[in-house]
Amino acid sequence: MRQMRGKVKGAAAVHRWFILAEAALEQNKDNLNRLNVFPIPDSDTGENMLGTIRACRSSVEQAPSQDLGGLFAAAGSRAMSEAYGNSGTLLAVLISGLAEPLHGQERLTITGLSHALERARVRSWSALTDPVAGTMLSVLDAVHDEVRRSAGEAEEPESRAALEAVMPHVVSRALAAVEATREQLPALQRAGVVDSGGAGLLVVLIALHATITGRDMDFSALQTLPGWNQGQDTPAAQDSTGVEVMCTVRLDPLGAASLRHELNTLGDSVIVTPIDSAAAEDGSYRWRIHVHTREEPSTAETVHAAGEVESYSATPLHRTQE
Repeated sequence: MRQMRGKVKGAAAVHRWFILAEAALEQNKDNLNRLNVFPIPDSDTGENMLGTIRACRSSVEQAPSQDLGGLFAAAGSRAMSEAYGNSGTLLAVLISGLAEPLHGQERLTITGLSHALERARVRSWSALTDPVAGTMLSVLDAVHDEVRRSAGEAEEPESRAALEAVMPHVVSRALAAVEATREQLPALQRAGVVDSGGAGLLVVLIALHATITGRDMDFSALQTLPGWNQGQDTPAAQDSTGVEVMCTVRLDPLGAASLRHELNTLGDSVIVTPIDSAAAEDGSYRWRIHVHTREEPSTAETVHAAGEVESYSATPLHRTQE
């Protein structure tokens, strides 16, 4: 698709980013699905990340005019309440994490982006019970390092030129980090592919590059990724039993920590992250919960006993592909 020329600021830029990211993920979702090997080869990474960005775009379109932090907070909250899968949920956490340093900011600078990525990095790593390198987290780390370095070296860090100048380096650094994932995780090395979530984040960053620079989105670099545009046979998927539980539960922070501990005994790929930026009057938050488990009845009982459940779903981990 052709990107509109010219530059955009503030709310319009956030909206443009989500529009382009949605189009980018829609275009590349099949390849992202085929790359989906870790943690479970259930071939839905592209769909899940697309769902997250679609929720963000819808939120921004419905939100009143706000500063950058307010828009990202609203988008992240909406996305987390609707997110599915590891990658979809983690992307929602990342978006939400961008918000805090950008409250009160009407336009994005390289300094603001550096601070926002640092907060997103902390939120994303802490959301997972067992975070590992070789995933979207590694790509986020690499991008943050690149932006932080460039922000420190920029002669005029508040200028538009400094932000535009860093974006090609952001995409290049993200590409290298995605390529490196194949050697960081044994499951990816065996399958000869890169991490699907990391590749999905690269797609979203390509859309951000187009938003900030006003250039077309360029996906040609994706063709060099191991496993891209190739059908992947993942026999391990045949052995993927159990379900993916996604739910939203109202808890105070101590209750959330206790629930995380209990879920760790019932399954893996546990994500526990707050949806709301501020507590309710009783000190509780809405928490988005994700877990892979072979003990769904016990998991459901544990979740419902922990607090008020606003939504709950359990989806088979192995889905028959048509």
